[in-house]
Amino acid sequence: MITLRPAALTDHCAIANLHAHNWRLNYRGILSDRYLDYEVENERLENWHKRLKNTTPGELVTVAEYENELVGFCSLIINEDPVFGSYIDNLHVSSTQQKLGVGKMMMRHAATTVAERADTHKMYLWVYEANANARSAYEKVGVTNFETLDLANVDGTRSPTCRYTWDDISTLLCQPRHPNTRELRVSPKGCGES
Repeated sequence: MITLRPAALTDHCAIANLHAHNWRLNYRGILSDRYLDYEVENERLENWHKRLKNTTPGELVTVAEYENELVGFCSLIINEDPVFGSYIDNLHVSSTQQKLGVGKMMMRHAATTVAERADTHKMYLWVYEANANARSAYEKVGVTNFETLDLANVDGTRSPTCRYTWDDISTLLCQPRHPNTRELRVSPKGCGES
């Protein structure tokens, strides 16, 4: 069973490890080899410790667990942009759980949160133009490539990056469940929150 719950400060290591692993797996040729080979682990660890220790207003980080192991996370910033709405800042799923509906679960959970708490039912995210697998997955859930811009990366390089938007998250909420999606339980509070 997949469980979604709010992230706690104690999750920062597991989130950072998954984030670094996925970047190494999927961002070779997008981010620099130097960064991916030598810097990504420490940089992501510092980033997630800081973010979970000092969460900004409106930022919600949700983790997905399977058999008490973190297998995904999603960071949502409510009302982040006056035009595009709430922002999925990060969404990552462990390679062992991909194509099983975990990412879609987290997107639907984010959309439900937006429907309940945001000023508008708009939501967006950024994805590298070269990340064909992620773009394909997002396009399957009704998101539109609004624009592609050349943006700065965390390692100082630049890449064409697509802004994908939902003008109304009800299209995401109405998507059928993935046939391999396991039961979902959403816990109201994180374990061991600090």
